[in-house]
Amino acid sequence: MADLLDRLLSLWLEPPTDGAEAAFAQVYADPVIVNGAEMPVAALVARARSLHGALDDVRIELLDQVETPDRIAIAFVMRGRHVGPLDSPLGIVEPTRRDVEVRTIDVLTVDNDLITRIWVVADELGQLTQLGAVRLA
Repeated sequence: MADLLDRLLSLWLEPPTDGAEAAFAQVYADPVIVNGAEMPVAALVARARSLHGALDDVRIELLDQVETPDRIAIAFVMRGRHVGPLDSPLGIVEPTRRDVEVRTIDVLTVDNDLITRIWVVADELGQLTQLGAVRLA
């Protein structure tokens, strides 16, 4: 499953190109279940485009991973510079030019070398705080 994880991470590190949907379809089932909801591969590609529109110099630091025969759990930090509109639970956050990092845990279910289900927990509040979109008391 190390090869699958390498392919997964590489998809998210570079802005999607014209062949992105085919590349994503070699890693993800279509549709994939994300936090209980079906998401077509095309929507994942749109998310990757949105990510790279909002953040420049995207980097991923893998903190930990655990594998079973049909699952991979990864903890990672994604870093970048906020250079474009960021779609968030609070709405659009306009570019701040600030460096930002988001701590995330993904639990991936794998079947026939494709990711079929993802449970994602990301520190969106921390990200919004770093960008000045929210202030903590």
